[in-house]
Amino acid sequence: MHSQRIGLPAKLVAALVAVFSFVALAPAAQAAPTNIVLFGDSLIANPAFNIAEVMQGPGKVTPNVATEGRCPRGAKRIASELQAQTGIKVEDFACTGAAAFAPLSGEKRLVTQVNQALSQGKLNAGTRNVMVQIGINDTWKAPNLYDVQRDEYVKEVRRQMDRVRAAAPNAKITMLGYPEIIDRAGNSCWVHWNGVDQPPMVIPPLNSALAAANDWQRQAARAVGGNWLNLEAATRGHGSCAPRDQRWIAGVIDNSSKPYNITTHLTHEGNRGVAAVLARNL
Repeated sequence: MHSQRIGLPAKLVAALVAVFSFVALAPAAQAAPTNIVLFGDSLIANPAFNIAEVMQGPGKVTPNVATEGRCPRGAKRIASELQAQTGIKVEDFACTGAAAFAPLSGEKRLVTQVNQALSQGKLNAGTRNVMVQIGINDTWKAPNLYDVQRDEYVKEVRRQMDRVRAAAPNAKITMLGYPEIIDRAGNSCWVHWNGVDQPPMVIPPLNSALAAANDWQRQAARAVGGNWLNLEAATRGHGSCAPRDQRWIAGVIDNSSKPYNITTHLTHEGNRGVAAVLARNL
């Protein structure tokens, strides 16, 4: 028996090649760029403060990056570490002193950050995650009854996240708690000088502010159909009273902790550690 070759018209072959070439190339051509967008206050922005350099000596504080029409942000911060660890572009709109709704914050509010992200086109169909860490400044910049503060916070976060969802419908929204600052017993430690650490102390207004912010964030997450990430639990053992090798929060008077940009904020190592937690929860 002899095999037979079945010939196809040249035009049909060319058409089939063109179709299969299109199918093979289409996914790559249609793939949308992806990013992560961060909103928040100074714990995320982490700009350089002169007092931190004075206490630690030169070379410890990292310089600020180009503003890009946003608030000052340090070269080492959660966003830069998260981008380095994941390879995903991280757009950071955080601002020192920012609050969700507090009138005393002026323009340093969540609405301003969302406005900036929208006007710069950073919230879009390719945005995969939006993370928001804000609230502690509302506790003292918007004094009122607790229930009023909570309701105003949740209402404003929901208003802004509705705008985010409209522009970035594919994004997962996560409200971020604050990392461990006070320990399980409610203690904090704010002096680390020449190797000597201040004994642990309880500061009730600080403890109340952190508890309130966590409560409001949880309720806001439910209101917007998002998630709340308990960073305090995820960073347990790295608060202000932890040993130097484990401490991720700098003191008020501090030349002994690992390098940091702002007193009472994350050390450079702390920024890396928190970024690693976020990377696991994308």
